[in-house]
Amino acid sequence: MKMMGRSRRALGLASAAALGVSGLVVMASPAAAAMHQCGDHIMMSETLSNNIGPCPASGPNQGAGLVIMGNNVVLNLGGHTITGGNTTNMSTQEQPGIVFMNATNSTVTNGAVRNFDAGVLVAGGTGNTVSQIRAYDNINHGILTGTINSCSLGDGIAVEGADNTQVKSNTTYHNGPYSGIALVDDADNNVVSGNNSYNQTVSNYNPAFVNPDNPEGNGPCGPFSATPEGIGRLHQDIGIRIEGPGANDNQVLNNQATSNQLNGIGIHGYVCGVFPGGPPPGTPNTGNLVQGNNVRANGFPDGLDGIGILSQGPLGTITCASNNNSIMGNTSTGNAGSGIYISRTGNNAITSSNTISGNVVNSNHVDGIRLQGPNTVCPLGQSGPNNTCNVPRETRNGANNNVISDNRGSGNTEHDGHDGNVNCDANVWSHNIFGTVNQACVKANGGTGTIKLPMF
Repeated sequence: MKMMGRSRRALGLASAAALGVSGLVVMASPAAAAMHQCGDHIMMSETLSNNIGPCPASGPNQGAGLVIMGNNVVLNLGGHTITGGNTTNMSTQEQPGIVFMNATNSTVTNGAVRNFDAGVLVAGGTGNTVSQIRAYDNINHGILTGTINSCSLGDGIAVEGADNTQVKSNTTYHNGPYSGIALVDDADNNVVSGNNSYNQTVSNYNPAFVNPDNPEGNGPCGPFSATPEGIGRLHQDIGIRIEGPGANDNQVLNNQATSNQLNGIGIHGYVCGVFPGGPPPGTPNTGNLVQGNNVRANGFPDGLDGIGILSQGPLGTITCASNNNSIMGNTSTGNAGSGIYISRTGNNAITSSNTISGNVVNSNHVDGIRLQGPNTVCPLGQSGPNNTCNVPRETRNGANNNVISDNRGSGNTEHDGHDGNVNCDANVWSHNIFGTVNQACVKANGGTGTIKLPMF
């Protein structure tokens, strides 16, 4: 199973007090210029007239930089910067830079947010907009200081449980260990468009959490957090991620995703099978559209992919890739793994049913488009020494029931089109223009490609 990213523990639409935000409630006249300090609450439209911060982790002005509490508010940062204090933050409390707290139809625009646990957090609400924000160096302070906290944050811009949000024309870089932009929990009908998300390369590492017996990495944050679930993966930063679970009908359109550590764009999987005493099953992220994006040079150093429909979850669970999503009209080139990667379903009862159409996938270091095939796993608690299994291994299905049509690929190191299922299972490949493929069914139905066998 290709385990990627993490399933973070949700903030649960926390109250302002729980987020550590406090301060003056400002009720300004529309578009008035105003000075602010850390922790102020914004109730009406205004333009910021000063830089803010560094915001302390404790004291009367602790917590978030600014909190948008009102509806129909336009907060213009006036080109100013809001700065957190994460490099010295020893608090267990996580601090976002700007929080939409269950707001409706409100906007933040035209400024920079840095050095918080998240740059902008849209927590609940509907119809909000984040635009023309430069979110950088927002790193969960557990990474920086070794402080144990919930690790719910670690993104440039995070939309959590909010609907109909517009995240547009922003720049995010060097945030982590999670994402430049993330849609978390039940975040539906959001549009992420025209953003530039690059160099999300913050490793999940702090010497305080070193565990030489853990090959996946050492760190305080998920997917296997520093809890009974285990210690987190070292590299998990994604440019733009639809994490969910249950994030449906979102659109990721016309973005740049370049040189991010794990993937350029990722749609997370979910827990689809449980064992006694394990975590409850989740829900897939369905109906999402990833279209018109330029995805380049992602996945180093771990050999991962440009665009991925992923499978991930806590240890000791069966995980499945999300289904009924569309990846259309993107360009994915020069990535360390494949240009587009569809993970196996992980459960015999689950199908993928995704559409991959009209993409250009050139010069990737593995395949242009790769559908993962089936594998066998040892049931939980039945592993023996030296990778043996005390009972017969169970089969996990490959990615199946997908439609892969009208794509073009050339110059990929292994294959331009690759299906890991025998005779492509129920996947339909049609009208793809490839130079090389791994089996005849990948070039069927009007497609092209020379069958290139693996070298041993």
